[in-house]
Amino acid sequence: MPRMVVLTDSETATGFRLAGVEVREADQGGAQRALEELIESNDYGLVAVDEALVPDPNRSSARAMRGRDLPVLLSMPSLGAAFGEESGDATDYMKQLVRSAIGFDVKLE
Repeated sequence: MPRMVVLTDSETATGFRLAGVEVREADQGGAQRALEELIESNDYGLVAVDEALVPDPNRSSARAMRGRDLPVLLSMPSLGAAFGEESGDATDYMKQLVRSAIGFDVKLE
């Protein structure tokens, strides 16, 4: 049965592991090769890829995915996108995520 794995940096990997998710760590230089190894292993049905490591995993792995239906490659925002200096206010970012997930704002006071 195909499994799910998250390809991310070592800092973010800890949170996913605590949530019980299988993780493959990589740095900027080795992320593309790690992604191709995950694709070629045929062990995974879903590979979630940190967009800070591989900005467009579908395009960058088109050759490795040729003729394959699985895994599905899912680009996910990096922690830097959510909480970095260029992202602005982290509260606004989280507010947008909640709104997109449930359809309205939740305000706690």
